[in-house]
Amino acid sequence: MNINLGNISDAIPEGARYRFPFQIELPSNIPSTMYNEGVGRAYCQINYKIKAELLSGDKSLFGKHKVQVEFNVMSKPLPIQPVPNLIQPITQHVNFLCCFNIGKITMGARVADTRIGRGEKVIIDFACQNESLVNIQRAEVSVKQEVDWKSGSRSNGDKKVIAHNIFKQTSRWEKIDKAKMKESKVKSRAPTDTYRGEEQRILQLIHAAIHDGENRALLSIPTSAIQSYQGALIKVHHRLKIKVFTGGSCTDNPTIKMPIFIGTPSNYNRTQSDAQIESPTIEVLPPPTAPTAIVTPLTLGTPTTVSPSAPPSEWASAVVATPVVIGQSTAVVGGNIWEAEEGGGDTNQQSNVIPMAAAEIVPTLESLLKEIQYSVSAISTIQNRIDDDTWKMKVFYTLNPQDYAKVINSVPIEFDQPEVAALVGPLVNACNFTHRYIIAALGAVADWLRTPLLTKVLPLCTDLNENGDRIKAELTDWELVCTQRDFESAAVSNV
Repeated sequence: MNINLGNISDAIPEGARYRFPFQIELPSNIPSTMYNEGVGRAYCQINYKIKAELLSGDKSLFGKHKVQVEFNVMSKPLPIQPVPNLIQPITQHVNFLCCFNIGKITMGARVADTRIGRGEKVIIDFACQNESLVNIQRAEVSVKQEVDWKSGSRSNGDKKVIAHNIFKQTSRWEKIDKAKMKESKVKSRAPTDTYRGEEQRILQLIHAAIHDGENRALLSIPTSAIQSYQGALIKVHHRLKIKVFTGGSCTDNPTIKMPIFIGTPSNYNRTQSDAQIESPTIEVLPPPTAPTAIVTPLTLGTPTTVSPSAPPSEWASAVVATPVVIGQSTAVVGGNIWEAEEGGGDTNQQSNVIPMAAAEIVPTLESLLKEIQYSVSAISTIQNRIDDDTWKMKVFYTLNPQDYAKVINSVPIEFDQPEVAALVGPLVNACNFTHRYIIAALGAVADWLRTPLLTKVLPLCTDLNENGDRIKAELTDWELVCTQRDFESAAVSNV
């Protein structure tokens, strides 16, 4: 933002003092302050500064002299509504010496919420059925943080495990004998209804074990973790991995991987009595080759109201301008992105350009998709357009199933896609959200998001009782097991 805080007369008396009070409301969707080192001397950072300068026309009154203060920003707390992930069980064959099949292992898991706050614990329920000739020695769960940045022809990154735990052993981890192994192989060569029924039984067994919480692990996300972020130059991803280690040498170790999103805890804006997290400190250190700036620690905890300090006594007689208050609506997303040559200095060069947000944009689907592409928060962008009656009538009311799927697929943070689907769904087709839109949405999201998507949009379906079977025909056996209650509840509400 460039803000004019006031004008000063051309004739400034010697020793005159002027005060220009101002208040700026930051956009609610900007990312947290961050800093991360890569290979060699490389680093990436997101920082925020307030700069002040006296100007005469377009020229500075004091040459290049500017006053600037760097401050830390905490991103908006995560939504309270969880985005769970009931991972579809996978069956992996276990090989010895890379070529001898010695059985299979079926495993599944559930993550209570894939959006996790820094300093919080994530709950993982795990279930495993061992049908191989080797014992399962242990099963581990970990979270890996991957930071990548690229500008121009240069790129760098950093990867590290930020959380780790081990599941307890159960009786289902024990190996089977050779007779059962032989019987299983014979049935698999000529699948019958009995064999398929056994596969369904194992799915039901895994589903029940996951929901019973018989093998649960807690992962503590450190407060030093960087917020998940997908920007034009910097990308921060977090992945949860569950790995099963089998006994013996030269055997396979089945693995499950899934994305998670780390941000500011959802209870950060609650009262002290409701807060469940401690108040540790995140050190945001200045980069080794960057100019020195005032950097204070980022503290996770209950926010407090800070009053501005009174000016020094010698400023009591200063001329005070009318206070300037800047709201979120004044912020403009877009502009030039600059990359710094190694060593800093004045050798910066323009790298990329993000289109500036125009004051007036023609209400079309193409305009909406482009806005979502360059937005920091797709949900906020879409909600703003829904609140505009012109956009609501010309764009959202006219969306067909394919266009609806395009809107969902354009959301860069996939964790937000089910929420966007539920936000836009009630408006499409002149408020007639049919099964065809749900089927199109299922094809627009990742496999792990199909179940959370259905949980949110099934209650919105206007013809669920007549055409619910057509939606079910698009689902896997596991998805049918997981969404059975959702279909039943939605059917009752649509009566």
